[in-house]
Amino acid sequence: MLELFLFVNPINRRCRQAETAVTQLQRDLPGKVTVHFVPIVTIQVIDQFMRETQLNHRNLALRNHLFNVAYQLSLDYKAAQFQGNKKARAFLMAAQGMLDHDPHHYDPAFALAQAEQVGLNLEALAADRAQEAMRQCLASDHAIAQEMGVTAAPTAVVFNVASTRTTGLRLESLASYQALRQACARLMLDPTYGHPRRKRVR
Repeated sequence: MLELFLFVNPINRRCRQAETAVTQLQRDLPGKVTVHFVPIVTIQVIDQFMRETQLNHRNLALRNHLFNVAYQLSLDYKAAQFQGNKKARAFLMAAQGMLDHDPHHYDPAFALAQAEQVGLNLEALAADRAQEAMRQCLASDHAIAQEMGVTAAPTAVVFNVASTRTTGLRLESLASYQALRQACARLMLDPTYGHPRRKRVR
């Protein structure tokens, strides 16, 4: 059995592709895979995104705007988690569809429509989203990322929870679904599996 933490920047297209790949991985691997999407919205991650998309990373107004778009999507997701992780993941992936229309704009009406589509209770979602605890949840996610040595998105950290080992495998960039699947399948069989580019983390 594997437990996989996928660290994402909600506005990064590569992260959206990684979310799809990890969802597919749950269906494809023979053993159980428990998945956690973990949004990380930091200046460093937003700067990475701007460089990747050839935006002017020295434009502080644009950086702050993109930070806010990613932050709003993250708040949506964290609030949705109170109604179940599976629904929350489906909601995040659906809500990110707003970025197909305008990659630099958060659309609350679109997000609510997707929340209703995946079966979330809208009143409870709004109440949970407004709680100060949501900010604390995001801060906790950032602390988890720091603890696991995650500095870029997307990054996956995978644990073989059936093993007595307490270390996990960190997979960075996630450019290939096949490489992700092979690494996870190998970790299922061999908890000591590692590679210089696939760093073991505590």
